[in-house]
Amino acid sequence: MAIKTYHDVFVEQLIRRERPGGEFLFKCGAVLLGLILITAAFVLARDFFPFFFALVVILEFFAFVYTVKEFEYSFMNGECDFDMIQGKRRRRTVSSFSCREVAVMAPCEGHQGELSGHFTSKLDASISAKAPDRWFIILEREDGSRELLFLSPNERLLAAFKGALGRKMEYKLPEANKDMAE
Repeated sequence: MAIKTYHDVFVEQLIRRERPGGEFLFKCGAVLLGLILITAAFVLARDFFPFFFALVVILEFFAFVYTVKEFEYSFMNGECDFDMIQGKRRRRTVSSFSCREVAVMAPCEGHQGELSGHFTSKLDASISAKAPDRWFIILEREDGSRELLFLSPNERLLAAFKGALGRKMEYKLPEANKDMAE
């Protein structure tokens, strides 16, 4: 009697979303507004100054911490979860799917026609919109909805997807370094 062996595939990847320029302006404006409020509280209401100072410091803390976004991709035996982590504390699953629901997975370069269709939801879980290694996944759910996901996978995650998706994925193996082959 032959014993079947099963090979579980589990890959995780954590990426930190690049911060857009607008976020820097928002934070500078928040600091400037905080300084104005603290100065006004000191001049107009000295009795309540400690309260206003503490309130402004706490609001500034939340403005700086909770604007940091990270995404975690978890792939296990054909099931994939995308979690968004805000402020390194709050985690929520933003997408969960089976590889059976994937219609196509490919790099974004040269596939703009496929990305212009109608989708019920779009999720950008990539490092940035201009990242060179940005990929997309089109999901076709059982209820007829279509979703578009963007991600920035590493080689291990791409290899795991390739094993589960087969022809649904456009993937070329990385070329071996010619110096290492000799």
